Amino acid sequence: MKKLFVLTLFALVLFSCGNQKKSKKETAVQSAPVVKVLSVDDLLMQAADLADKEIVVKGTVMHVCTHSGKRCFIMGSNEEMTIRIEAGDKIGSFSQELMGSDIEITGVLREVKTDAQAHNPGEHMDEHKSEHKEDKATEKAHKVIADSNEKAKTIYFIEGIKSEKL
Repeated sequence: MKKLFVLTLFALVLFSCGNQKKSKKETAVQSAPVVKVLSVDDLLMQAADLADKEIVVKGTVMHVCTHSGKRCFIMGSNEEMTIRIEAGDKIGSFSQELMGSDIEITGVLREVKTDAQAHNPGEHMDEHKSEHKEDKATEKAHKVIADSNEKAKTIYFIEGIKSEKL
């Protein structure tokens, strides 16, 4: 009876140790970051929220720069849904052989505003307000600039980190 008890106790200890190892492995797998691959269409719809963040996007190469190969354009569901990819140092350049191929790009989504916002003299007026008096013409000019800023277009591109042909 004692032998059966010791043997059962030994089996329980072995079984419980084996269970702990599995749960540690499962925990490690669960804590690994899950990267969602976006389509070009989804990326463009969420671009404002994803600016300056690392993303992964999948699309079809529709153009590769012929001179340097430093940039390419990938498209989503149609030719109007495109985004520019800058190769960067880690990728180097894109091959012309990629034309028409599906690729997956890992990179940082960057945002560029049009010139209307970059050249708004009214943005820095608070610093010099005491030096300058606004008349009707200046006020009207600032309104025109503010209106053009509202219509300014934001363009997005990806600074590539890694490229993989699918």
